[in-house]
Amino acid sequence: GSWHGTAKIWDLNSGQCCATLDGHENTVSVQGLPPQDKKARFATGSAGVAVGNSISDFKIRIYEVASSSSPSSSLAVTLTSTIANDHQGPIRSLSFDDKLQLLLSCSNDGSVKLRDVQTGSCVQTLSFPVEQLQLQKQQQPPMFLDVCTNHHDSIAACGEDGALVIWSTDAASTTADAAANIQTQIIPHPGCIWKVSTLPNHDIVTACHDGVIRIFTRDPTRVAGATILQSFLEKVVESNASKSSGPSNEEIEKLPKWEMNYTLSGKGEGSVQVFNKGGKAIAAQWSAASKTWIEVGEVTGQVGGSNGNSNGGGTINGVSYDFVFPIEIDVPGGGIQKLQIGYNNGENPFVTAQAFIDEHMLDQGYLAQIADYIRTRVGQDGYVPTIGAEGVGGGSSSGGGASVGTGPSPMDYTLTPTPAYQHLPMRGYKSFEAGADMKTLTKVSKKITEFNSALNTNLSSDEVTTVLGNLVSTIASTNRYHATTISDAELSIILKMMKHWTLVNVFPAMDLARLVVLHPDASQMKRSEFWNEIVCTAIEKCDLLLQNLNTVEGPAKVAIPMLSLRLFANSFRGGSGSQLAVESHLARILNCVDKFITSDNKNVRLAAATVLLNVSSHLKSIGKYDASIPDLFLSLVAKVLNCGNYETEAIVRTLVALGTALLVDDVFVQKAKSLFGESIQPLASQHGGKAASVGAEITQILS
Repeated sequence: GSWHGTAKIWDLNSGQCCATLDGHENTVSVQGLPPQDKKARFATGSAGVAVGNSISDFKIRIYEVASSSSPSSSLAVTLTSTIANDHQGPIRSLSFDDKLQLLLSCSNDGSVKLRDVQTGSCVQTLSFPVEQLQLQKQQQPPMFLDVCTNHHDSIAACGEDGALVIWSTDAASTTADAAANIQTQIIPHPGCIWKVSTLPNHDIVTACHDGVIRIFTRDPTRVAGATILQSFLEKVVESNASKSSGPSNEEIEKLPKWEMNYTLSGKGEGSVQVFNKGGKAIAAQWSAASKTWIEVGEVTGQVGGSNGNSNGGGTINGVSYDFVFPIEIDVPGGGIQKLQIGYNNGENPFVTAQAFIDEHMLDQGYLAQIADYIRTRVGQDGYVPTIGAEGVGGGSSSGGGASVGTGPSPMDYTLTPTPAYQHLPMRGYKSFEAGADMKTLTKVSKKITEFNSALNTNLSSDEVTTVLGNLVSTIASTNRYHATTISDAELSIILKMMKHWTLVNVFPAMDLARLVVLHPDASQMKRSEFWNEIVCTAIEKCDLLLQNLNTVEGPAKVAIPMLSLRLFANSFRGGSGSQLAVESHLARILNCVDKFITSDNKNVRLAAATVLLNVSSHLKSIGKYDASIPDLFLSLVAKVLNCGNYETEAIVRTLVALGTALLVDDVFVQKAKSLFGESIQPLASQHGGKAASVGAEITQILS
């Protein structure tokens, strides 16, 4: 298996690759299975792909391999079964229990699934004990990184939190019912457990992040002595104490939000970023192949405190570190560049060294030297090396030449520098997703059916019963968006209704459109022309409403502007096709906002503010706009802030929109200075702490 979505089959004799299996979802795990009908068999598990803010589409695949008639010919590999998304997180490892004749898979969701070897279907789930979660005051189980079986009476999985979980099954059973009589044992470790395996005598062996291999047994004659057991216990206690002093709430609050992870890109394959996910600091690795972040685990390492080393802590560019070391870099011409490097307890020296190299644009060849220097200085006070000088870190006569046998690992990382502003700029887009459930959509469908029967330009019977029904079912299944598609026929009925239905009847179609645009298949680039027509039609309906305001009765007066603005906002959050549509008509959309910006309805006002917010985020991301946009955008912001009837949430969104626009370029800044002067902070302070905080950041930008 690989990190980039492929599995390969190799000839053990020649060392040649016989087959490459493409199309997997990021990281691939592989496990051999018993042959059948003279055909080799194996399974793969994938880590999934990013869909919005979550990872999904993790799959188990079963393959069979027919023997080749000629050594030189390629293997005939056939996919026989696929199981998708029965875990709740990426699949991290596979194993096979030859006693139970079951395939095992473990996942980030903290579970192990026992599977039928023919189909891959789950027959039993082993979960992290609920009582242990309660005892540790955890809401989520640890992510399981590896799973194994002793082929006798136990299944074991290891977690990123240092938990080795062992499920003891009924040794007398040889079927899946073995999982019905289960006892669970948890053995904590001093750090993340990367691998777990079993020995021929059924002992269990673990590879821990602290660099120690440990063997666990049920045989009392092989139990370690009291000194070793006590040392192990002390290391576990020390590790737990260190975890309790992890990132502070303030530090976590300043991290990028996990919901916005799709707006950030990694520097390269395997690069690590720390995010704020529900108030916890979690680390994620970048997959260059799929351009997504894969969640690795929670940040629980020590970030400060006494270290007993005379180097002491300190700060570099406002960032605090447990250690601050001097480093001298040999530069061309014989000069010396004097720098400082920060390091925190528990970090991987190689990751710290790589970040230092990236920051100062140093030669990549210095990596091992700098990492070795960090290891030396953390252990004892020593010399200040000149990196690049002969013999440093390379095993020559200079001190610090010890070779380094470890490299960076996925759980090692450093916190990224704090951004200049806490609330700005807006990254990603706000959307209106409420109503994407079967109960609400059934009401919308019934209303469409009711209106359709009264119109001359109506939908056909098949369009109402089959096409509309299928569309509603797809939109209601939000957890299946990654695996479902929207047909052209389904999109066409939305356009037909929006184009031809009257003002009094059209709003259910508009409601459906603002939900459909959030489906990734419906809003992809090849559908840009469709969304171009939808956006233009929505603008035209708003104009027509204003022309006939005195004659239109019922909910349409509020529904048409509210749903149109929600549609525009959601189109930014949709795919590249819908984004292109709203980008192409940005001035028309802002003019439409202008016509309803002082609405008496709070839902219309919130939708208007959200459009401004998403427009600003989009401008910040693309960095280009028509000449009319700054004046038009800023005038709308001024109307919101000065009209006096906007609620706090809408004001906050408008302020963030303004601040984000100011970070697009200096044109917005200069025009905003002329328009607002020093009025932003007093206006913002009337709407609570967050609004005041955003206002202060805007004032700072304008100063």
